[in-house]
Amino acid sequence: MRQTTLRLLLVCGMILPMLAAFAQPGDGPVTVGLNIDYKTPQEYTLGPIRVEGADNYDHNAIRLIAGLRQGSQITLPGDKITKAVKNLWAEGIFSDVEIYAEKEVAGVIYMVIKLAPRPKLSRFRFEGLPRREVDKVREEISLFSGKTITENLVFATKSKIRGYFREKGYYNVDVNIRRVQDTLINGSEIFYINVDKGEKVKIGELSIEGNSSVPTWKLRLAMKDTKQKAFWRFFKRSKFSQSAYKRDKEAMMAKFTKVGLRDAEIAFDTVYQVDSKNLTINIKIDEGEKYYFGDIEWIGNTKFRSTFLDTVLGIQKGDLYNKELLEQRLFMSQDGRNISSLYRDRGYLFFNLIPVEVSVENHMINYQMRIIEGKEARVKRVIISGNTKTNDYVIRREIRTKPGDLFNQNDIIRTQRELAQLGYFNEQAFQINPIPNPADGTVDIEYVVEEKSSDQIELSGGYGGTGIDGRGRIIGTLGLTFNNFSTKNFFKKGAWAPLPGGDGQRISIRAQTNGRFFRGYNVSFTEPWLGGKKPNSLTVWGVWNLIGNGFAPTSDQFEGLRIGGTGIGFGRRKKFPDDYFTVNYELSYQQYFVKDSPQFGLFTNGYANDFAFKYTLIRSSVTSQIYPQGGSTMRFVGKATLPYSQWDGIDDYSSVTEQERYNWLEYYKLKLTGEWYFPLTADKKLILMPRFGFGFMGFYNEGKGLTPFERFYMGGSGLTGVNQIGGQEIIAMRGYPDRSMSSDAGDPLIAKYTLELRYPISLNPSATFFVLGFAEAGNTFPTFRDFDPFNVKRAAGVGVRVFLPMFGMLGLDYGWGFDRLDPWSQGFAVGEVNNNINTKGYHTQLNFTIGMNLGEL
Repeated sequence: MRQTTLRLLLVCGMILPMLAAFAQPGDGPVTVGLNIDYKTPQEYTLGPIRVEGADNYDHNAIRLIAGLRQGSQITLPGDKITKAVKNLWAEGIFSDVEIYAEKEVAGVIYMVIKLAPRPKLSRFRFEGLPRREVDKVREEISLFSGKTITENLVFATKSKIRGYFREKGYYNVDVNIRRVQDTLINGSEIFYINVDKGEKVKIGELSIEGNSSVPTWKLRLAMKDTKQKAFWRFFKRSKFSQSAYKRDKEAMMAKFTKVGLRDAEIAFDTVYQVDSKNLTINIKIDEGEKYYFGDIEWIGNTKFRSTFLDTVLGIQKGDLYNKELLEQRLFMSQDGRNISSLYRDRGYLFFNLIPVEVSVENHMINYQMRIIEGKEARVKRVIISGNTKTNDYVIRREIRTKPGDLFNQNDIIRTQRELAQLGYFNEQAFQINPIPNPADGTVDIEYVVEEKSSDQIELSGGYGGTGIDGRGRIIGTLGLTFNNFSTKNFFKKGAWAPLPGGDGQRISIRAQTNGRFFRGYNVSFTEPWLGGKKPNSLTVWGVWNLIGNGFAPTSDQFEGLRIGGTGIGFGRRKKFPDDYFTVNYELSYQQYFVKDSPQFGLFTNGYANDFAFKYTLIRSSVTSQIYPQGGSTMRFVGKATLPYSQWDGIDDYSSVTEQERYNWLEYYKLKLTGEWYFPLTADKKLILMPRFGFGFMGFYNEGKGLTPFERFYMGGSGLTGVNQIGGQEIIAMRGYPDRSMSSDAGDPLIAKYTLELRYPISLNPSATFFVLGFAEAGNTFPTFRDFDPFNVKRAAGVGVRVFLPMFGMLGLDYGWGFDRLDPWSQGFAVGEVNNNINTKGYHTQLNFTIGMNLGEL
């Protein structure tokens, strides 16, 4: 940096006589010379101020910044010139600033401001980087055309680029900036930024010493983004990031506070490079002494007794000190067991709790819980905003906080869940804003929602052995589902944008086919709030399916199975045992017409009538439909027909035809399923999902036997296109071929167990994407005598799921089946070969599915 010069050409009084001595008579006045006495400052009048070296700048602006104005008084020597230099220098656009007096005439001093402007940046280019990385680096640095170039700018640019690549794991990155004079623009330079990333440097060793109370593996697990290199590490690479390292150290130390070591600290830590590819991190821990909870005293509580608050808190004297647990039990815990919720669920919105650590004796920490209960608050107004399509009353009927009710925090949480279950809104954008009114003891509650696309174009497809001949076929489904429809606005012209919506009704139209073998059509309509006052739903549906033997399913050539049916269902929410329960009742009629089809065993020709009643009881507390991060679902389904054999007058069914035997189907069917969602991390992203399912189909008359329809088949993706609507309930079992685990005619008993580990890549409502690993086991059984819930076929694998609002859930799974398939369970005698089934060892299967829960019990 060039040295700034402040030069005042003040000619001393001693020099003036010498100049006068050389002057000849008649030469005129002397115009150069200032008599300055530094001990005795003199006042001058500023004359014209000339600016040099700043041709591209406004000279008046420079004078204004310097604070020097023509005609003003100035004292020399004085600090006004010093301030002027500082003001100009502070602008950061000059590399040299000089202010000096040019001359003095009759008390008027003429000043000169001489400047050397810094160069400007005309443009910059990157060298050594691909274009996709250049665009990202540009966002990190603050360079633009016309920016003043300073040494600090060059240094900061290098540091930002270096920091960006170090966060990516390129610890040895080298950045050089070459400055070249721009010949096209005067006073400008071009930056050529050369970046040599080098090779990625990984954490070769992460050493932690001094810890005895917390295992090293737990500490390493707590460091989410600072991982030691390992051959099995795929999703979390062992790169070193300074910001992540700082964050992970705090997370690691939090593990010590959970076991009473609140004085634990990092004695020292060091990060050093051992070679060009590896870093080593050494951390030394000083645990300190363990602390315990002492006496806990409650002050200010009138609503609840101190002993009751002690019970809710659940912390006893002598327990290991755990600050995180204490804060959870006081303010917010996942299971709702905390003091704040206890009060706020009973209207105490203005409740405040201040935990005070009053003393520490013999490593026992004594607390005083100071409570300010406040008065009960009632809901005054419920405000809804953000709904551009859904009508207000559709949202209000799901809201549990009503005007006039006591404020209840749990009701707000339940309202958020109910609104999420509708599927109309972006779950990540929900906002609930309580607006307290302390003056009158009320609260306004604002629910802010964001509409998302809920209508779907359903594309369900799969490949499986659906045909009678066992050969694989492609099944396709095209459907339209309108989840937020409005029938009352159907005839209003202005409501078609593009469809009348906003009333929460659901219409679904679907068509399935694989060409010559199968065609299916069904339509359904659901009104979720029949009458508009209670959450009682009404559903009507109809179905028409043709399942051929490979010929065109026309009236004159048709051979196979034809199904037509309709049904009506009624559902309502229950309040007992709790309001997570719903119940559905359904009455249905289906007719099966079979012509020359071996699909249902001995029943190859004729028709069968299925008039059944179905009862479904569900308890669901899942937090989300697409990617549940908590809660569970239990489901019981019972379906039964009338016992026609009790009054049909037939005593011996062995003497009647199959048509007479199955004219009216009679059976009962029971299913029990359950699934849970357990978050394994604090951010609730890594989810463990266990699921089980059992099913049983029985008969009323042993002589009439089991109906050939509605039996269980297991194997494959379950997405064969026919499923239940073809008279067969096909249950998925990844890792095995379609329907390969059951007898040819199906089985009446089934058991299945699933364990999935899920992790989201994106929870964006416009494209939700997560990966999973699964382990499954299951089997079907022909009789109760053969039923063994542990005699199952096992499989494991990996998969991905993508949810797109317009298409639903898309899935791809690759599974390994570990157990042999029994030939005789497929209707083959011992020694007989089924070419479609591998009975010699493990199986591998790639399954593609489109749909939420296809193939599940």
